[in-house]
Amino acid sequence: MRKITDFIKKKEKEVNLPFGSDECGKFLKETYKETLNEVVVLDDGLYEKIEHYNSIVDNINKLEKEKKTIEHIIQSEMREYETAFCKDRKITWKKVIKNSIDTKKLKVDYPEIIKNYTKTSTSRTFRMK
Repeated sequence: MRKITDFIKKKEKEVNLPFGSDECGKFLKETYKETLNEVVVLDDGLYEKIEHYNSIVDNINKLEKEKKTIEHIIQSEMREYETAFCKDRKITWKKVIKNSIDTKKLKVDYPEIIKNYTKTSTSRTFRMK
């Protein structure tokens, strides 16, 4: 009986969280982190949302390409300079030094040590074809 009550409370909370909010995303990830290796057929009414989603993804990709093009034009004008001004806009393109651990080499050279420091996490990836 307790599991049913918990499920009902979760469902009530899901209804109160607005879709698109961070809270709703966190709730859905936490509530449905366990999966079933089965197929579900969704309501045909969702097809319009899926088509709209695909249109948004296409627009985002086009805008990202346009953004990169503008960045490259500005960077080619800046050349080796870190800071530039254009009217009232300040643009910076600074060098960043990043240190990282070569985990592939570490696994080969010290496999026992890396086992002690490896953390496993599980998440779900949302994709649409």
